[in-house]
Amino acid sequence: MKKQVLILFFMAFVGSAAAQQHALYSQYVFNLYMINPAYAGSRDALSANIGYRAQWVGFEGAPKTQNFSLHSPLRNKNMAAGLQFQNDEIGARNATSVSGTYAYSINLGNAQRLRFGLQGGLINYKMDWNALNYDARNDPASWSNDPNRWIPNFDFGMMYTSPRSYIGFSAANLSGPAINNTDLSDARLSTHFHLMAGKVFEINENLALKPGFLVRHAYDGPVNFDLSIGTLISNRLWITTAYRHGFSMVGAAHVYVTDKIHFGYAYDWTLSPMATYQSGSHEIFIGYDLNIYHTPQTTPRYF
Repeated sequence: MKKQVLILFFMAFVGSAAAQQHALYSQYVFNLYMINPAYAGSRDALSANIGYRAQWVGFEGAPKTQNFSLHSPLRNKNMAAGLQFQNDEIGARNATSVSGTYAYSINLGNAQRLRFGLQGGLINYKMDWNALNYDARNDPASWSNDPNRWIPNFDFGMMYTSPRSYIGFSAANLSGPAINNTDLSDARLSTHFHLMAGKVFEINENLALKPGFLVRHAYDGPVNFDLSIGTLISNRLWITTAYRHGFSMVGAAHVYVTDKIHFGYAYDWTLSPMATYQSGSHEIFIGYDLNIYHTPQTTPRYF
């Protein structure tokens, strides 16, 4: 039975490997900064966000991710800055990262902007071989490698935004840094590409629809994509459903308590053979926007 579970885990993981080397999120549409540094400052406020994701609940060693981000426009409204902290655990591997962002936008008129963002930081990779039922003495690539390693990382993004639509592209892990510091292994972070877009259609004053997509592709991996549709009710409540190709269905609810405070919950129904051995994935998100420059705000916010 144990071998069968491990085989099923491998089958599910291969299909999502490109995403899992990069932390996976279901509520990124409410903070696109998590996947595109060009989004920094686009909310015209000091935006603080915190999230927690528990994937494949009930399966030992399944991914768990915590994320905190802070971004804001600067006094020169064409520039913005951001900070992001993330902790991602998968089995015996733990990756903690901290990064800073500089973004610049070009005003195209009619509240449209072309945005660019650069992000750089460090990732701390830790491997606890003692947590595995594995004799590392027989694997030179493990015992000769530093189990606690800091590596540099750089990302780039660009976006077009208007009050009711966006389209963007980002590339993460641009330098493809090596994870191990031994010549016996060439394991490294693959460059990940993201293509995203969304558009809002106002049905009436109390109802709006927002279809969107996100395409993920690792330099040496498969292409994955999300298709989503969000429904905004009374300018306060978002109900979103999404299909994550070959991986899961997502249902989410997100509430704007005030124009400053918003929070949400998402649940992923696994579609792979892993469904038998776990009870889905849970994700919570809390955001707070503070208008530090007292600039006119777009209400409601669509993304």
